[in-house]
Formats: sequence, structure tokens, C-alpha cells
Amino acid sequence: MKPYTRPIFTALSNLTGHGVVNGDTPSATRARSFFVSVRKLTKDDFLARTGVVVWILFNLVILILVWHDPEANSVVVNYRQGAVGWWAGSDIFGPGIAGFVYLPSFAVLYTPFALLGEPWGDILWRSVSVGALTYAVWRAVRLYLPARSFDAFGPTLLLILPAGGSALRNGQATTLLLALMLLATLAIAERRWWPAAGLLGLAFALKPLAIVLLLLAGALYRPLAGRLVLCLILVFLLPLLHPDPAAAWHLYGLCLRKLFRMATGAGDWSDITGLLNWIGIAASPVALTLLRLVTAAGVLAIGYLAVHRQDDKIAALDLFALSICYLMLMSPRTEDNTYIMLATTIGLFSVLLSQREHRLTGAWLLAGLCVALGNQAYGNLIFRATVLWLKPLLCLVFLPFLIKSCLVAVFHRDHPN
Repeated sequence: MKPYTRPIFTALSNLTGHGVVNGDTPSATRARSFFVSVRKLTKDDFLARTGVVVWILFNLVILILVWHDPEANSVVVNYRQGAVGWWAGSDIFGPGIAGFVYLPSFAVLYTPFALLGEPWGDILWRSVSVGALTYAVWRAVRLYLPARSFDAFGPTLLLILPAGGSALRNGQATTLLLALMLLATLAIAERRWWPAAGLLGLAFALKPLAIVLLLLAGALYRPLAGRLVLCLILVFLLPLLHPDPAAAWHLYGLCLRKLFRMATGAGDWSDITGLLNWIGIAASPVALTLLRLVTAAGVLAIGYLAVHRQDDKIAALDLFALSICYLMLMSPRTEDNTYIMLATTIGLFSVLLSQREHRLTGAWLLAGLCVALGNQAYGNLIFRATVLWLKPLLCLVFLPFLIKSCLVAVFHRDHPN
């Protein structure tokens, strides 16, 4: 090597990690750089990388388990039977409150996965669901923490897993519903009205639970209302693309009766009734209906104040959280696995407190709620002692913080992060 080229070559080698530096071979230089970078990892770097790796490995293991035994720990067989039965014109809803408890639009949307059969349709369904949720969480941290999005991404995913692991394992539609609702929220925050309406319409087509956020957003954002009406019309018309429209209308009637039975039928659920029953209060159906109506009015009032007091982006996130809390406490069919929605919500708030506001005490308290929401993951002894009542109680514990976020500037406007 010519003497005058050595400094240039050395500088390039140091930048790229290639070539001979100070007598080292290229592989030795790269290995040394790797171990130096590992030793210099901060706590935030470690949590960020650990969260992403654990999330990926957890979901890869699920896909392997599904490939090995598609019907173990899975609700997907109900979706497949519903989609196949819809096109055959058979009663996919059945008696009682069990079975296919979705709109006909979901049977249509699930058709491509049903046609693939098991295990590949089941694997693709879970991949789409968890992929959509991962993307939604990434978009959220990019919007609210643009300068520290990767530092926030991993911890948020970690906080979802304790409560959300079972929903991910079972392939529940709640995962994709959550992703669509969160993406719609981000579109509202950015005032992209047509994408917001389309995502909310698609979420409603997937599960009627989306109606809470849909109605709340439609009532509080005037540009969204007309677009939502149009999207809902398309959702209701979609199942009529059926070779026998008369059979489709008949099935629509069966669906409405099923949803009514589901809303009024008794059962053991993880909503507010699970907590009330645990403390010895047996509320009548009339009292529960009144409670739901009063709570809905309260949610609308608090949401109105949030929209008019808070930054646009924070207000949209507050509305999302309000709708999730209402669903957890007031939906007549809240399951343990539905709490993946609350874990994601609290996880986002926890990371925002930590990374955006640097309020570590509050962030750790919210993170503790996420860990406690995973009671079903800590063995039968803990689960049996806390089933039905603990999760709604934790939701109530989160509510004061959420209400404060709606009414007071918990998250500052355009906070530098």
C-alpha cells in the first residue's frame, strides 16, 4: 500500500468495519465492534431489543404450534365453519350465546383464510393479525415519540404479552380488531378522515365491539360522521354478495337474534359484573342496562372535553382508551383474553409517561398494571383466585389516570423527546 493512501484506507476501514485495522483481521475487527456495542447497551437499548426479540420468538413459536396441531388452543375453527357455512346458506349462529357471535361480514372477510384450510389458513390468519397489531403499535410510537420510537416499541410489545399471550395463541379476532381500532385512532389524530372511517368500518365488520369507538368518534368529529355512515352501509351490504340473497337475508335475521341473546343472556364474564359478583352485589338486568347507559353518557362527556382541551393527537388516544375501558367494563361478553386491548392501551400510556414525560413512577405503576393483567399466565392457583374480578378492578384503577389525561394536560403539547 502506498504511504499516502494508508490514512484514507484506515479511516474507511474504521467507518465500515472492513479491512485490516491496527493489525486485526476483518473478522476480528467486526467481532470487537460487536462486543463493544453490547457492553455499551443502555437500559433503554436492552429493553427495546429484548421486547422485539421476545415478541418475534413468541409469535414464531405460536405458528410452529399451529402447524403441528391447528385445533389445539384455537378459536379459529369457529371462524372457518362460519365462513364455509355462510356461503352454503346454513345456520352458522345456532342457539344460545355460544358459537359464531359475529356479523355476517366477518364470515365473508374470513373466507380467503377458510379456503386455505388448516394449518395454512390458520397460520396466515394469525400472521395477518399479529402483523397488523405490530404495525399499529409501531405507527403509534412513531407518531407520539418520533425521536425515540424504537426505544418505546420494544417495551410496549413486552407489556402486551402477559395479558395478550393467550389471545395471540388462540388466534382470536380481537387481536386484529385492536389493530384496526388503533390504526383508525392514529388516522383521526392526523385528521385523515377517509382512512379513519374505512378502518373503523372494517373493524366493525370484523367484530361489533368496534361500535363504541365508531359512535364516539362519529359524535365528536364532524368530518368523520358522514364518511362512517357510508362505510357502515358498505359493511352491511357486503354479505349480500351471496349466490342466494334470500338465504343471506334469512341469516341476517338469525344474526340479529343471536346478538340480542348474547347481549341479554346471563353468564360468567370478566366485565363489571364479575367484580360486582365477587364483592357480593348481584345487579339486575335493568340496573346493568341503566349503568351502561349512564356510563356511555359519561364517556361521551369526558371525550367531548378531551377533544376540546387536549392536543389533537393526545385527544384521539384518550378517546381510544375511553372506548377500550368502556368495552372492558360494560360489554356483556368480555372475556379474559379481551384484555389484550386494555394491556395495549395501558402499555402505550406507560411508555409515553416514561419516554415523553420522564415520569418514571407513574410509568412503572402502569407497567405493573400490565403485568397484573396477565393473571392467567401465572398458574392455576393465581388464576382461579383472581378470575373474573381482577381484570375489571385493574381497569377501574387505570380510569382515574385516563380521566385526568382527558381533562388535564398529562402529556404536554409538542413535547420534545
